[in-house]
Amino acid sequence: MEKVQTEYLSYKKAMKILGLTSYKALQYYIKAGLPVIEVANSKRIKKSDLDAFMTSHYVNSKEA
Repeated sequence: MEKVQTEYLSYKKAMKILGLTSYKALQYYIKAGLPVIEVANSKRIKKSDLDAFMTSHYVNSKEA
């Protein structure tokens, strides 16, 4: 059976991609502007939005 990949991630999958172990840490990212899609009681994070969010928060180590 072929595994279907979706661009819409559950919080759990988004946390795994980000390397987060705490739901509270994910909430910090969301408060910092990570977009969330909410339909009824389902909340998802679009993979491309996650990538764009991380890219927009890139800090050059020489400047930090």
